[in-house]
Amino acid sequence: MAQSSDRDANWALRERFAQVHDQYTRLRSGMGDLQTKLKAYRATEKSRDGLIKVAVDARGRLVKLELEPAVLRSYSAAGLAEEITKTVARAADAAGAGVTSLMAEVMPQDSGAVTFLRTNDMNDLLKRHDDIMDYRPEPRGDEPEAAR
Repeated sequence: MAQSSDRDANWALRERFAQVHDQYTRLRSGMGDLQTKLKAYRATEKSRDGLIKVAVDARGRLVKLELEPAVLRSYSAAGLAEEITKTVARAADAAGAGVTSLMAEVMPQDSGAVTFLRTNDMNDLLKRHDDIMDYRPEPRGDEPEAAR
């Protein structure tokens, strides 16, 4: 009887290992495609008046800036700088959402990496491990009260 129980336990462990291995294989095989998509990714935004157009890459870095000739008549130097900054910030936010969406195609929606991309909180990267280890990070002074 004990031998049968051991075989059943071994079979269950093999099945679970096969499931985990399949999940990892799918995740890993999708990384090459994800890397290619991230490298080519661009988010574009226009200013409210359409005179400024920016494009940022997956990291939110400015890769293209287009100014209509009328922009020189419509803005002061400081106003132009401020409007470019705001437009780039909107494009960077859009890039963050786009990258999160691309990552979610390959990784589980609740994974630490995908959650980190949404929250920008380093604790989210290790949350699953923290839960397993029953570890609670000490609250930081810059965290909102609800996060503590």
